[in-house]
Amino acid sequence: MRSKVSAKFKDMLIYLNINKLRICELKKYKDKRRRNIYKKIKLNATQKREIDDIYKVNYGHKIPYIWHRHFTAFTGKFDKYYFPELLYIPEFEYFENLNKEYCIALQDKNLFPILANNIGIKTPEQIVSCSCGIFRNSDYLPISKEETLSTLKNIGECFLKPSIDSCSGKGCMLLNIKNGFDLKTQKNITEILEYAGENFVVQKIIKCNEDIRKLYKYSVNTFRIITYRWKDEIKYIPSIMRIGRGGKYLDNAHAGGMFIAINNDGFLHRKAFTEFKDEFEYHPDTKIKFDRYKINNFDKVLLAAKNMHLSIPQIGCVNWDFTINDEGNPVLIEANLQNGSIWLSEMAHGEGAFGELTPEILRWIRFMKKCKLEDRKNHMFGKI
Repeated sequence: MRSKVSAKFKDMLIYLNINKLRICELKKYKDKRRRNIYKKIKLNATQKREIDDIYKVNYGHKIPYIWHRHFTAFTGKFDKYYFPELLYIPEFEYFENLNKEYCIALQDKNLFPILANNIGIKTPEQIVSCSCGIFRNSDYLPISKEETLSTLKNIGECFLKPSIDSCSGKGCMLLNIKNGFDLKTQKNITEILEYAGENFVVQKIIKCNEDIRKLYKYSVNTFRIITYRWKDEIKYIPSIMRIGRGGKYLDNAHAGGMFIAINNDGFLHRKAFTEFKDEFEYHPDTKIKFDRYKINNFDKVLLAAKNMHLSIPQIGCVNWDFTINDEGNPVLIEANLQNGSIWLSEMAHGEGAFGELTPEILRWIRFMKKCKLEDRKNHMFGKI
């Protein structure tokens, strides 16, 4: 009896959490800046019927048209297969990544490089790190705080970031340390490490390949590659490139960067966008035209993302951030296994994240919501 009550209680908590996440997604569209974008798009009766046919038949009920209107506003392309954020994190990602223990552990940026390097995928070169208060050198061997300070005393330019919870560049710092003093923040190393806390990593600066540097050289411009496991196959969502601007060293959309669609062959699309729909056909700083600009070796990035995902088949959906170094090799910056996003892809490409697979995915989500709690792990990754 107690186990049945416990299962029901867990199920109730799960649905409360899903509802909370859905409310968060709906709240985003109360932002005046987003309203000003999507309210300019009016869907006709045929378009609404196409959306309803897909979602009502496969998901079980209609969805708001907000996301279809918002995504259409960016490229002007309507796609009945647009997948709303309303269902992505709260439901698709949630059911894809039911192995939460793996997600929490592998999101630690002090842990993931060990896995990546073991299968031959490069990560930013580590100078020192701190994990749960233990300082470590570049070989992950423990060192004292004094040795850490000595290592960093005249390291010059380096990059510090939290190894846990550094979403959208939060807590990241570009440093230039001379004689124990950072010339950028005007603080000494001791103050900086105290601010960084007990979980962080200090890395050498990555030199991107020439194709990336030409576009904008002040940030490590990255590719967001989203992979997901469907049945026993690893699939891709259409990829985007994130590019910094205005002298800033972060390329994140939330940090003022821009994003642009990139094809699997490495060619960029015509327009880059910001989160609130500033549009650029040329980079505002370098004046380089985006349309058909080629990023060489992008195929290697896609392969690296797929191989990384194959190394953790317990996880269903992963948001990877990669760049390409000056030797033409992919470098994995980080992996996000929780609270990912597909809005960048859909806005930039003007097409649904899952394309013609959307109805099947919706039927699976519908099935998982009705499935008994204890049976769900038997049906992860689209297995009905």
